[in-house]
Amino acid sequence: MRRYNLEVLGISETHWTQVGQQRLTTGELLLYSGHEEENAPHTQGVALMLSKQAQNAFIGWESHGPRIIKASFKTKKEGISMNIIQCYAPTNDYNEDAKDQFYNRLQSIVEKCPTKDLTILMGDFNAKVGTDNTGYEDIMGRHGLGERNENGERFANLCAFNKLVIGGTIFPHKRIHKTTWTSPDHYTQNQIDHICINKTFRRTIEDVRTKRGADIASDHHLLVAKMKLKLKKHWTTGRTISQKFNTAFLQDTNKLNKFKIVLSNKFQAFHDLLNGEGTTVESNWKGIKEAITSTCHEVLGHKKHHHKEWITVDTLDKIQERRNKKAAINTSRTRAEKAKAQAEYTEVNKQVKRSIRTDKRKYVEDLATTAEKAAREGNMRQLYDTTKKLSGNRRKPERPVKSKEGKVITNIEEQQNRWVEHFKELLNRPVPLNPPNIEAAPTDLPINVGPPTIEEISMAIRQIKSGKAAGPDNIPAEALKADVAATARILHILFNKIWDEEQVPTDWKEGLLVKIPKKGDLSNCDNYRGITFLSIPGKVFNRVFLNRMKDCVDAQLRDQQAGFRKDRSCTEQIATLRIIVEQSIEWNSSLYINFIDYEKAFDSVDRTTLWKLLRHYGVPQKIVNIMHSAYDGLHCKIVHGGQLTNSFEVKTGVRQGCLLSPFLFLLVIDWIMKTSTYEGKRGIQWTSRMWMDDLDLADDLALLSHTQQQIQEKTTSVAAASAAARQQQ
Repeated sequence: MRRYNLEVLGISETHWTQVGQQRLTTGELLLYSGHEEENAPHTQGVALMLSKQAQNAFIGWESHGPRIIKASFKTKKEGISMNIIQCYAPTNDYNEDAKDQFYNRLQSIVEKCPTKDLTILMGDFNAKVGTDNTGYEDIMGRHGLGERNENGERFANLCAFNKLVIGGTIFPHKRIHKTTWTSPDHYTQNQIDHICINKTFRRTIEDVRTKRGADIASDHHLLVAKMKLKLKKHWTTGRTISQKFNTAFLQDTNKLNKFKIVLSNKFQAFHDLLNGEGTTVESNWKGIKEAITSTCHEVLGHKKHHHKEWITVDTLDKIQERRNKKAAINTSRTRAEKAKAQAEYTEVNKQVKRSIRTDKRKYVEDLATTAEKAAREGNMRQLYDTTKKLSGNRRKPERPVKSKEGKVITNIEEQQNRWVEHFKELLNRPVPLNPPNIEAAPTDLPINVGPPTIEEISMAIRQIKSGKAAGPDNIPAEALKADVAATARILHILFNKIWDEEQVPTDWKEGLLVKIPKKGDLSNCDNYRGITFLSIPGKVFNRVFLNRMKDCVDAQLRDQQAGFRKDRSCTEQIATLRIIVEQSIEWNSSLYINFIDYEKAFDSVDRTTLWKLLRHYGVPQKIVNIMHSAYDGLHCKIVHGGQLTNSFEVKTGVRQGCLLSPFLFLLVIDWIMKTSTYEGKRGIQWTSRMWMDDLDLADDLALLSHTQQQIQEKTTSVAAASAAARQQQ
């Protein structure tokens, strides 16, 4: 696309199954439509690839089976959109029923396009319209190729009925620039691919011809239409995602030293201003953010996308050689020369395929070696990343979503509104009807309530994991860890200001919500969970909080809870439950187990109850006030299709992606279980003096009892306590 400066590229016969859209690492957006049935054949298939400029004007798209796909774009002309329909028609010798079905469906799609809009119909129609335009003068010229066949008759009739001008027939060109398909022996040349435009906008199209230099080892040539048309930016300013900084450069010693020097100089310039009178949390944060982001921009730059990492330079050279052989075929003057050039091209093409297979095999072997080394050294991060690459476990492509009524939404803006509607409802639950009366602890836990020290901040910075996504401020963890001492000193000023004013910067209350697909129908919004990308400096502040509180509060929690706790795990709970079951069988004792899982657990916590629980467990009021400030006025923007939706307020739940969220969530679950089981003797007798009511792993609960009545009573108690804290089971 970039080589020929194309904005929209139509692709026929992709052989892909399913329907979806996928953003390529180079920035283009790929929309595809194929067979959707289970175990569907890898045949037919159509796709549209959009450049970055085309994406800016992109309105929406529709899938119409494995042979037709449609996309719409906004133009500069007020009230006029551009509709592009990409097709792959049945061949001339295909059965008549399939042809009738294709053209009937295509007709219904074309006639639904408003007559005021610009409509482009293009693709592989397997139709020869010929040079004779008698009876079709309005929609075709006399510069076609060959003689019209049956498919050509069908295609010409469709164009005539809908007043679509066949572009390849109205511009005079050499035969080689009209030919869109060449037989392998180069004896047969046909014009079977077409680009058409509705007659109203005939003057918009300036030329249609093939570009024979484009090489993808296909017997079709690239057909290009040059148009005089301006697309209008459909997105409002500031709604695109910030480009990531290239933090990999920090592994280079010279780059790291340069980064430290530049950052230190910028911090030094801001230092006196930050300590001056009249400064606020917002002004301090603005200065620090500017210093870090400008240093990243100046020293690191943004990430650039290259070819697949496993393709070697040797293979790229062979691909270039194949392109040269294709050019030799195109410039051959005699059939003997063409035959010779074709044989050379075929041989080089085989070499390219062999070289790609060799590169891929070596890449997989190297990954396996890396995974084994990481496993031996206990490097779990590298092991996870490597096995993910080995398994080919890539992110699932986005699919058009459905409305509440089950109707498929194809318009991108309407899709964004649907996602906002979904998460707005999910993250803003109604207030509990009977809020619990939770008393504060008589004395506070021995938690330090003084301002954070430089040593605490330095430790917190080191504890932040590298490789994590940055928040809306686009500050990566690696930038803070590049010079821990300098960063800790400058953040110390900001954190002290936050401590005094009990207010956090507004940027820390913004989050980018990313949708993670689960199982089931991916056009259903309920089959996604949201993860929020938050400010990394904000996470450092929360890590200081967590380091101060976790040990004191953890000692207050019930032993039955193993989730999010040090040296506790799921396997421990499973082993305990197996022992209970085995001993119950051995002693012929009745055992009732009720497994409970909370729906949208993190998203349904009532925050008023949460602040009461923090005081109930002895967390000092100073810390509760600052936490409350961090949650007051929390907003999110959803990432969809590479763009950001409008911001919306989040009033319930703990933040997915926040370091404090697991800690806060455990307090809620612990209080629910403590409230539900305080009466005792409704569990199982574990020892002569000990009764066990439950085994917990975060929000996954296993209630234990000897009788059905006891398990029912306990379940009712848990449900009542959960409703008070607004946890949905």
